[in-house]
Amino acid sequence: MAQVIGRRQYDERSSRIVQNVLPAIILVDENINDAGFLAFFSKVPTLGTVQEKFSWDTDSFLKITDTVDGAVTGTTATTIQVDNPSYFNAGQLWQNSRTSEFYYIKSVNTSTSNIEVTRAVTALNSSGGTAAAAINDADTLVMVAPVVGETSSRQVSQTTTPSAVFNYAQNFRWDLSMSDRQIKREFENNDEMPYQLQKQLKEAQMALNRQFLIGERARYTDDEGQDVTITTGIKPVISSYTWNTGGTLHEYDFDEFLVEEGLRKGSRDKVVFASTNFILAISEMVKDRVEYTLPLGTKKSSVGIQVMQYQAPNGGRLMIVEDRFLSETQNGTAIGVDMTQLRRRIFSNNGRSGDLRIIPNTEDPDDMGTVSTLAGDMGLQYGAEEHHFLITGIQGGAKGRSIL
Repeated sequence: MAQVIGRRQYDERSSRIVQNVLPAIILVDENINDAGFLAFFSKVPTLGTVQEKFSWDTDSFLKITDTVDGAVTGTTATTIQVDNPSYFNAGQLWQNSRTSEFYYIKSVNTSTSNIEVTRAVTALNSSGGTAAAAINDADTLVMVAPVVGETSSRQVSQTTTPSAVFNYAQNFRWDLSMSDRQIKREFENNDEMPYQLQKQLKEAQMALNRQFLIGERARYTDDEGQDVTITTGIKPVISSYTWNTGGTLHEYDFDEFLVEEGLRKGSRDKVVFASTNFILAISEMVKDRVEYTLPLGTKKSSVGIQVMQYQAPNGGRLMIVEDRFLSETQNGTAIGVDMTQLRRRIFSNNGRSGDLRIIPNTEDPDDMGTVSTLAGDMGLQYGAEEHHFLITGIQGGAKGRSIL
C-alpha cells in the first residue's frame, strides 16, 4: 500500500535510483474507466460564468394528465374534483382514460379544485360518441385539445413559468512539490518529475470524476473566514425518475421503467454510467441482445472507451459505460444521463481562466525546489433533472418479470 507523504527524502526511493527495475512504473488500474463520467463530461460544451454562482432556466410543456379526487356517481353530475385544477382551462376537451368519455371544460375553480364540464360531448345530438359513465376516484383524465364555436372570442391564456436552477463553481487545486535533488536524480525508468506529474493528473482526474458524480451543492464560510463553494454532481439532483430495484433487475420491469420514466423526457439516447452489478445484471437478462462498440462519439470528439448498447422497446438506446468509482463504492447503481443537457461552466473573467490548467513554478521565492499547481474553478450545469434517471439496489438480473 502506497504511503501518503509530503516531499520525499533521498532514502525513501534510493533503491530505485540505479538498479534493475521495470522499464516503466505502471500505475494500478490506469484506465479511462477509472473516471468514466469525467471522460464523457470533458467532451460536453463549455460555458463561461463571471461569478461562482451560475443559473439557468428549465421549462416544460403543459401537463396533459391529472387525477380525479373523489368519485362522481351517475352520469349527469357536472362538477369534478381534481388534484391539479391549474392543469385545466375553459374551452378544452379532456377524456377519461378508463371510460373514454369526453368532457368539455366550462370553468375552473382553483380554490375548490373543481372543474365544471359538459358530459359526453361527443355523444350529444346522437353524434355516436362515447356515452357518459360513472367516474371513479383516481381516474386519469387526459387533455386532448381546445375547441371553440363558430364565433369564438379570446380564450384564457395558459402557460408555464420557467424555473430558475443554480449551481456553484468549485475551486479545485493540487500541488506537486519536489526538492532540488529529487528533480536532479536520474532513474533507469523515468525521471521523477514527469512521472509524478502524470500520476498527479491521474489522481486529479479521479477526484474530479467523484465530485461531478456524487458531490452536493453547498456554500459556507470556513474556519479562516474564506468563502467556499461546492458544485453538485449529477447523482444528487435526480429526483423525478428514480428506481430502487430491491435486488433483482428483471427484464420486463426494466423495459417498463425506461419507457414510462427513464426515457420519457429529453433525448432517447442516454449514456448510463454504471457499476459492475448493473452491467452483470444486463448481461444476465439479455446477453444475446446487446452490442459492444468502441469508440463513442464523432471522429473529432470521440471517447476511446468500450460501451454496451441496450435497445429499449420505444426505440431509445442506452450506451452503458462502467465507472469504476461506482463499482468500488456504490455497486448496484446506474445513472442515466442525457448528455445534451450537460454543460461545463468555467469561472473565468478579466483575463483569468478557471479551466483546469497546470501553473508551473508556484513555489516560494527562496525554495530551491519547485512546485507545480494543477488548478481549476468550474461546475456542472445539469439542465433539467427529469431528463436523467437513477437506478439503485441492483444485485443481479433475470429475464421476464418479477413474480409477486
